[in-house]
Amino acid sequence: MNNRPHFAGTSNKGFSLLELLLVLVIVLMLFSAAVFEFTSMNRGASLLEGADRLESLFRFARNEAERTGKKVRIRFGSSESAAPSGSTNVMENTDTDESFPVLEWEPTPIESPGQFKPLPNASHFTADITELVKIESVRLAGLDAQFSSLFGAGLTSNTDQNGDSSVDALNELPTLYFFPDGSCDSAEIQLGDLNPENLNKKVVELLGYTGTVRHRLIKILPEQPDKQDDTNIVDESSAPLGQAEPAP
Repeated sequence: MNNRPHFAGTSNKGFSLLELLLVLVIVLMLFSAAVFEFTSMNRGASLLEGADRLESLFRFARNEAERTGKKVRIRFGSSESAAPSGSTNVMENTDTDESFPVLEWEPTPIESPGQFKPLPNASHFTADITELVKIESVRLAGLDAQFSSLFGAGLTSNTDQNGDSSVDALNELPTLYFFPDGSCDSAEIQLGDLNPENLNKKVVELLGYTGTVRHRLIKILPEQPDKQDDTNIVDESSAPLGQAEPAP
């Protein structure tokens, strides 16, 4: 005799094949969305890291100038055409055999003025920057841009309403100088991602008189690759130059 209770409407039927396929499709869609989001975040990581490495380089250069009491400079172009402070403004980077940026100092300004040599231990801060980002342009800003228009009167330049000028006659990036009193040239460095799929730009602004570094992320839409104005800025941050971070 079967004493087990019987429940009306009870079914032993499991999931149908259609239900299993529907669940599988939903899981795959969620997985694809997660992979796309992770790829997008990872695609912009090198741009952010490159900007941080460049900021660390600025901090180290300023600290070394103050510590040694000697002038320090960061070159973005060849030494033969590296102009003195305030002599050039905006120029496009060109391909050379030397790895840039290069950090140098003036060890004997009295005996050999204007003679710069590689700064010891600087490779820890300059390494891998160009492997993370492309330095697209360097623009002297503020008073440094105004002084450059005076010293560079022989160059063909255009000055805008903000006092920034662009030089089209040369294909060299300007050299940034850091001085023992803690000041340095003011400039804006625009960085691009090495990944051609990421059109966004990162601008690192160096304020020489206040000792501040600002970051601006410029988001470029695929349908407007050449448009880079204030409406594209989606993130902006600033921090005092302060002390250099430990070498990686």
